[in-house]
Amino acid sequence: MANSSIISKAKNKIVREFIKNPELIKAIDSKKISEDQTEKFIGTHIFDYNQNPFTLQDVQTFITIQVNIPNTLFHSQPFVKPQIEIWVISHERHMKVDNIPKVMANRNDYISELIDDMLNGRTDFGIGEMVLVINTEGIFQQDYVYRKLVFEATDFNKSVCKNG
Repeated sequence: MANSSIISKAKNKIVREFIKNPELIKAIDSKKISEDQTEKFIGTHIFDYNQNPFTLQDVQTFITIQVNIPNTLFHSQPFVKPQIEIWVISHERHMKVDNIPKVMANRNDYISELIDDMLNGRTDFGIGEMVLVINTEGIFQQDYVYRKLVFEATDFNKSVCKNG
């Protein structure tokens, strides 16, 4: 089995960095939380699990963070490739970036650019460089559209260090 400790470490690190990024907070454009109350974005606009838009009552944008460790056919391999999956999900009526001058991209595309700049090429998630491997968009469900980014890192598979 792969070392699962990277899951919570990566999620916590990303959430903390997201709420400390004023450009990202401004791009989320919360109508209920001021930009200086960034801790309140956790659990309302930034989730460390896959949030369901049907449970939300407001027209808004939010980000979800998941970390997956794909199954490897060779359990004795010394490395695994954790995938950090980030979804930017916006209500269709919240797609226009009308709160930031000169931004011509839609909200999901703009936020994905900010996230890509923050995470792509980082070397502090496991070992080696983290790379963006997927950046796709689509319809999440009625009224909500998404952009999904998947970053791949490399980490040690601790099972090779255990006896027996």
